[in-house]
Amino acid sequence: MKFNIGSIFNRKGSAQKINITSINIKWRGSSHAMQGMEVKEKRFTITVPFQNKTQQDALPFEALKERLKAQQAPPITISKIDVSDPFKLVSVEPNLPKSVQSGERAEFKIAIEAPDYTYAGPLTLSISADEVSMIKVQINKVILKTSTKSAEIENSGVILNMPRGNIFKNSVQMYKALTYGNTVRKVTISKPFEFVSCDPNIPFTIDDRNSYLVTFYIKGPDIDYAGPMEITVE
Repeated sequence: MKFNIGSIFNRKGSAQKINITSINIKWRGSSHAMQGMEVKEKRFTITVPFQNKTQQDALPFEALKERLKAQQAPPITISKIDVSDPFKLVSVEPNLPKSVQSGERAEFKIAIEAPDYTYAGPLTLSISADEVSMIKVQINKVILKTSTKSAEIENSGVILNMPRGNIFKNSVQMYKALTYGNTVRKVTISKPFEFVSCDPNIPFTIDDRNSYLVTFYIKGPDIDYAGPMEITVE
């Protein structure tokens, strides 16, 4: 998540000196420290741009990002924003709860009332969201298959706690089932998983005599799963 802070002051005067040394944004177990400010009004507004960054933002190919648009993660629903003492929350625009779609940006204008006495110290904004439905995926082994060979990848077991239908990646040494010069034009992955893309993208040819590692991007299931995962290449 990405946060930036700007301030907009209302013309409601306050004789007290309020020095906010830092603005701390708390979000899902992490804290983002922003520059403080001096408040000269009783009521002021902090504007917080919020971005629901998608998993595909970090993926390597523009074509892959386009393909994933229909497989985006669930939206985040901002349900509550709290302001630390001695400040008081007056209002939030837009009204909460506010759903922020995957990849969408939203801007929250938080009206805050300063205390009636001189204050110097931090101000903390705690942003809460409804919990995303999570599943547990326990892959006990990854098997790489061709039309003529099947090979189990050593130490490939993994346990994932992830949102339903989320994208994860798995890297495989292709020499477990292929040889130098082989070309891969198609990839399928056993249910309940779904192949999304890979790096390098298909088609690719095994052109390194020493090692050839491929990273597969895989759509996870919608329910808990325990068992093997088979990657078939043709």
